[in-house]
Amino acid sequence: MEATQHLRNLGDEVIRVESLYLSLKIGKALAGERFLKEKELSEAEELWKDINKEYYSFLAFLQSRDGIAA
Repeated sequence: MEATQHLRNLGDEVIRVESLYLSLKIGKALAGERFLKEKELSEAEELWKDINKEYYSFLAFLQSRDGIAA
């Protein structure tokens, strides 16, 4: 059960950071600003990718350990 809660928490964090990233990007686009090299967007995108990678790595670990597909 603890592993499932950890996976759920990681998934929630992925969604939260992805939402932040998209909000920043949409806000810049609506303001008509160039945003491809913005520091905040780059940091948010890297954080999102890192958390997403951790989520799927942990999911793969659980699947191999328990032999159950998600």
